Amino acid sequence: MNLSRMLSATAVVALLQGCAAQPPSVPQTATEPGMLVVSGGRFTMGRDKGEINERPSHKVAVDTFAMDRTEVSADDFAEFLNAVGNADAVYFTPDEYATVVVAPTADGRKETRFSARPGYEHHPANNISWKGADAYCRWRGKRLPSEAEWEKAARGTDKRLFPWGNRNPGSGLAQFEQVWQEKLFNVLVPVDNLPEGASPYGMLNMAGNVLEWVNDWYRQNLCDFCNPEKEANLELILQLTARDAAPPDAGHAGDVQTEEDAQGNAKDKRQTPPRTNPSGPTAGSFKVLRGGSWQDRLEDDLATTRRFWLDPAQRFPHTGFRCSQQSSGKP
Repeated sequence: MNLSRMLSATAVVALLQGCAAQPPSVPQTATEPGMLVVSGGRFTMGRDKGEINERPSHKVAVDTFAMDRTEVSADDFAEFLNAVGNADAVYFTPDEYATVVVAPTADGRKETRFSARPGYEHHPANNISWKGADAYCRWRGKRLPSEAEWEKAARGTDKRLFPWGNRNPGSGLAQFEQVWQEKLFNVLVPVDNLPEGASPYGMLNMAGNVLEWVNDWYRQNLCDFCNPEKEANLELILQLTARDAAPPDAGHAGDVQTEEDAQGNAKDKRQTPPRTNPSGPTAGSFKVLRGGSWQDRLEDDLATTRRFWLDPAQRFPHTGFRCSQQSSGKP
């Protein structure tokens, strides 16, 4: 079952390309244990050579935020389920494919308890619905990342194709091209494995292992404010987006303006300004997932710009997540 095969795109959108600066070379540590800081600023979201829903390439800006270094583990998700329950299996499905299982209680009572599958405590929690991911992050005092935040954490500001750069995926970089019938739960790797494949900010397994839910509702057009072909509406677009326009680059920590970026900014001024903290549609039928998974076979399925979508109630052996929260950026 491959999401990139299950789902198809049907509309054509405009193309708009921007430029960006280099990502930081050393990850910053957030105050929350297990989280890393992603500095605020502009970056290029999307790519024009990707699938239709990865287009157009365009500039956005995000505020500084922190994100989990790893995907949420089976051990941690079991702790959440034992605290809040899983009524009507709304958060996850404890079946033969899940890294979290229903555990017998010590005294033989019928109370439902959960635990990580023995031997897979540090593997990612899977079979998770969007509702389960959202509820877990809130329970931890965090939230699911926006699609823009997820992409910046995975991609940095140099428009890299994969979290580690532009090299094609390999076994030391990402967990993919796995067959369940051959390896069972070993199609997954522990959440803190594959450090060579880390993103510019230090996050692990942002390509492969499990698909990661984000907060946004899905829309096919990645940029709802990009339409350079409609010059007659440019002034109106500028007025409507002015309150969301990014401040000058000097005001964004982590961005160093290059000559290429300056040229890109000049181009932005002739078209539409970058949107700050885009959050997607206010409603929809599907939620977005990012990063590809253990079952994907195409290299492009692991790209930092690749987008997948599912009903928020759906869950599969390759759906998981990580959390974010706002951050001051101070260690």
